[in-house]
Amino acid sequence: MAHDAGPAARHELLTNVRDLLKAVRLFKSDLPARHETVPTGTIGVLATINTIGGEPIGGCHLKDLAARCALDPSTVSRAVAALVRSGLVARTADPRDGRASVLTVTPSGLDTLDEFNRLADERLADALRNWSPEDIALLSGLLQRFATDLLTRTDRNLEVAR
Repeated sequence: MAHDAGPAARHELLTNVRDLLKAVRLFKSDLPARHETVPTGTIGVLATINTIGGEPIGGCHLKDLAARCALDPSTVSRAVAALVRSGLVARTADPRDGRASVLTVTPSGLDTLDEFNRLADERLADALRNWSPEDIALLSGLLQRFATDLLTRTDRNLEVAR
C-alpha cells in the first residue's frame, strides 16, 4: 500500500538530495584532481565504456553509450574525444558497419579506472568508518530503490539518446 509522506517530508528529502548531490560533486571533483590523466568530468563515461565493453558485444557505440549515461550524444562525443586524446579509450571501425566506431577501454584506461576506484574506495572507507555494515547495506539498497523509482517516473529516461 502506497503512503504519501506529505509535503514537509518531501521537502526535507529534496533538501537532503541537494546536500547529497553537492557531496557527490565535491567527492568526484577531488578524485580526478589527484589523477591528471583523466579529463575532467569523464570518469563516469570511461567506467561505462568499460562496463558495456565487458558485455558480449565487446565494446560499445557512441549512441549506446549516450543512452546508458542518459546524456546527449554531443556531450558524450566530447567526453569520448577527450578520453581518446588521453589514450584511455580506443576508437576503431566497427567490423559489421564501417560507418560506426567501436569504443574500448585501453590498458592505460583500465589502469586508470583501477587507480580511480582504489582512491574512491579509500575515500568512502574513510567517510563510512563509523557506519555498520548493516547501515551501509541499508543505504545502498534504499539509494538503488530511490534511483529506480525516479528513473521509472521521468520523461527523460535511459533511452534519451536513441
